[in-house]
Amino acid sequence: MKKTTQRPSPKAMTLMLGACAAALVAGIVSSPAPAFQASLQGLNLWWKIVFPGLLPFLVLSEILIAYGWVSALGAFLEPLMKKLFRLPGTGGWVMAMGLTTGFPGGAQAVQQLHAQGSLQAEEAGKLAALSHFCNPVMILVVVATGLMHDPALGYGLIAVHWIAGILAYLTVHRRVRTKGTAPASDKPRQQRLEGKPAPLPARVLQAAEEARAKDGRSFGRLLGDSVTHAVQVLMMIGGYIIIFSVVIQIAGRVTTARLPIPDYALSSLFEVHLGARDISAAAFASGGLQWSVLSALLGFSGISALLQSMSLIRKTGAPLMPMVWTRILHGAYAFALTWLTWAPLAALLGRIHPVYSENGPFSGSRGPIEDLWVLMPQVLKWQGLLLASILGALIVLLIVVPRRAKTVRR
Repeated sequence: MKKTTQRPSPKAMTLMLGACAAALVAGIVSSPAPAFQASLQGLNLWWKIVFPGLLPFLVLSEILIAYGWVSALGAFLEPLMKKLFRLPGTGGWVMAMGLTTGFPGGAQAVQQLHAQGSLQAEEAGKLAALSHFCNPVMILVVVATGLMHDPALGYGLIAVHWIAGILAYLTVHRRVRTKGTAPASDKPRQQRLEGKPAPLPARVLQAAEEARAKDGRSFGRLLGDSVTHAVQVLMMIGGYIIIFSVVIQIAGRVTTARLPIPDYALSSLFEVHLGARDISAAAFASGGLQWSVLSALLGFSGISALLQSMSLIRKTGAPLMPMVWTRILHGAYAFALTWLTWAPLAALLGRIHPVYSENGPFSGSRGPIEDLWVLMPQVLKWQGLLLASILGALIVLLIVVPRRAKTVRR
């Protein structure tokens, strides 16, 4: 017999959420000045770092998705999905979405495939847990460059983030085999002329062509839609940052008087951007410990990100607790991997002190947001390199795909 997980009734959820909202309103009304200051701090973080750091890359990522780059990466990952993760090959596209766009892009892609009948409920839950990653551009530009002022270490942080997430998934889900046969949609692009499977490069290129043909928008319309969607996504992120800034401030008033916990622990529990800001401004005994705590935060991703993804996965009927356990393990593995690799990485790059300490290079009266404007040339340099690489890849795709399509038609 299958075990069924009991979920709270709609009435119980309504009462619980209503009580939380009422408690939040009471906390704001009882001390409006601190709540207003917390809201301004969240707005300041979003407007000065998150918005300018992510907007160009969100626009370009939308364009790359429309031109088939994510679909091509998904086709490239199909063999890995079947053999290593024991998931349908179509999940390669979802994993590619999670790796490139970050949460909740992976969960949204899972919901789309489940609605199309390409995924069972159990597969949807496992694939959502596998594809829940932070946006790599957010890690590199916002966290490593804007907050920690060290873009070079951001690349190592991205690698650790991906490796730890895969290890966490394998730990939680690898032992459980999905029952039932693979869906029919799991066999795209496998059979070609004379019944022989096409080589992987051909399947990758065809996936890009099919995605581009399915999108069909002109470049002008695509650019306008991409800017509109990117701004909408950033507005949503800003709303989460501001509301959780107030929640953290109210929760801090209750907990700090009773529990001796650092400020960054509470903010990291709720929201990844706010937690990263507080970790970057805190004084740690060593740089390795600071970056390890930051890496653990990115792996866990915070309650805010979990709620965003779980609200989408709930519609598939998949169990939600494996997603939570995977994120907890993701944070633990990320902390351990960062701590183990910090010594050789720091020796290679010459980083042996914490970013913010009495003897650190950025000590002083300024905070991380004010220091960003001092280091803006460095930020723009790394942003320029990333933008140039993405634009170069886009130009290559614009040249190659039309030629490939013409040869296929002939």
